[in-house]
Amino acid sequence: MRTVHCACLLLLVAPTLAGCQTSQSRQAELAQICANPVNRQPQNFYYSECQALYPSTSRQFQRNYRLGAPTGN
Repeated sequence: MRTVHCACLLLLVAPTLAGCQTSQSRQAELAQICANPVNRQPQNFYYSECQALYPSTSRQFQRNYRLGAPTGN
């Protein structure tokens, strides 16, 4: 009875585990997302993750600051 119970549990959990992403597939997906420069903008949802893959240069930080700086009007 106990082995049957474990087998049923395994059958229920297996599809969930099969749907999990590997770190390699996640990295590949993230690289594709971060290839789009829009996703590397500070206001974007993926900004922090893309920063880890493609860190901004000081020139890019300066440009982003100027673009987001208040105009004083």
